[in-house]
Amino acid sequence: MIIKKFKIILMLLILSIPIYAQEASRKGVVVDNVKTSTDSFKWRILRGNLPTEESLVFNVYWQFIKVGQGTLEIRGFENINDRIAYHLYSQAKSSPFFDTFFEVRDINQSWLDVESLCSLRYSANISEGGWKKKEQVDFDHVNQKFILNDNGSIKEGNTALWVQDVISALYFFRTLDLEVGKEYIFDAHSGDKFWALKTKVTGKETIETKAGTFNCLILEPVLRENAGIFQAKGRLQVWVTDDDKKIPVKMKTKIPVGSIIAELAEYQNKVPKENIKEDENDNKTN
Repeated sequence: MIIKKFKIILMLLILSIPIYAQEASRKGVVVDNVKTSTDSFKWRILRGNLPTEESLVFNVYWQFIKVGQGTLEIRGFENINDRIAYHLYSQAKSSPFFDTFFEVRDINQSWLDVESLCSLRYSANISEGGWKKKEQVDFDHVNQKFILNDNGSIKEGNTALWVQDVISALYFFRTLDLEVGKEYIFDAHSGDKFWALKTKVTGKETIETKAGTFNCLILEPVLRENAGIFQAKGRLQVWVTDDDKKIPVKMKTKIPVGSIIAELAEYQNKVPKENIKEDENDNKTN
């Protein structure tokens, strides 16, 4: 039981946390999912406060025992289908002791459109206890379609306008103006399905971690029923810094045999973003 739950918590770090911030309200921005003509389609223009490069390292604990580690990174810009995107990278791995019982080595990547802050592509390379899976999803926002390559099996279908994947959702959420007492909703896509979930900002708290002491907002996602590791059971809380960066600092979920906590251990903001338009133009000319 502990080992199965451990795998779920590592995935919470790189999957569950982001997916709870779904397609939603941004201060001063109205988002709808109405089908639009391809002739009249225009990419929305949103302004975020994301750095061009960033590295977040989390230690994952069951009770007081460290069971694994996860990372979330921004690795600069890449060109995806003639659009400039942030390259988002996440990794989860079990500690050497738990490798004996259930080895986890997961890599998930996302490409977040710089201008419209929506997902252009998501890929996963999963290795968990001998089970392996590779998938890639490409999003066509003009036609509101997706193409999924799941271990070589191709599937196409409809998705929401400005949809987020399970990683890009976290970074989009970090660009929102958050207020205590408010609820935020927006669409996320995983596999061949998309749905809307809700996240509430329930309060503020000062959090101490190995990376430092932070004044934080407390987020409580409303979990989705019948969605694997996203099941609506227990309580999940996420602490993000109460500033314009909104860095995830701590995540906590309860299980029948205690609590699992992921805490920020290291933070590095390598290249502050000063003028995103200049960065875009530089990338387009390369």
